[in-house]
Amino acid sequence: MATIGLSKPYYAVYSNTGTTVSYANGGVMGKATEANIEVETTEDNNLYADNSIAETDRSFAGGTLTLSTDDLSQEVSKAILGIKEETISEITGVTDEDASELIYDDTQETPYLGTGFIIKKKVGGVYKWRAVVLTKVMFGIPSDAATTQGETIEWQVPELSATILRDDSANHVWKREATFTSEAQAEAYIKDRLSIQ
Repeated sequence: MATIGLSKPYYAVYSNTGTTVSYANGGVMGKATEANIEVETTEDNNLYADNSIAETDRSFAGGTLTLSTDDLSQEVSKAILGIKEETISEITGVTDEDASELIYDDTQETPYLGTGFIIKKKVGGVYKWRAVVLTKVMFGIPSDAATTQGETIEWQVPELSATILRDDSANHVWKREATFTSEAQAEAYIKDRLSIQ
């Protein structure tokens, strides 16, 4: 199965009551440009019996999601980073009536989120869409970097990094995925799992 594309990065705010996990206030993060999941596992934990390995265990220990989108809007930044927003008013030279500013300060409370995206694949000449949902993540504040415009445009996109955790369900799910014959079905799957209308 060769990967040939990426689309539809979604997020939703995570919460739990005991082992019951739920999501709310979800949406699209932008248009996806790149995603990378790096998983950490425990070291081999071998049980030796009769002079050989009888059992071994290598469990999920955490991971990192790196996700790039075409844009990181103020609305998405507020939702995924827990940043407050205030209206800008009475500044000489500012005429945009709907302008607002994001304020990064001690009151920031970064929420846990569920996130998902679609990976487009081609298998035996047939397109497939793999929907991936990470059940509990926390994004860090992205770095700011920019390059001046030259003779040709050098496209620059924001890169987000999130810690991947196990959720609080009975079996501590950290990832769900399913493969479909259309992107619409993959998107419906992600929206259902993240309770997005």
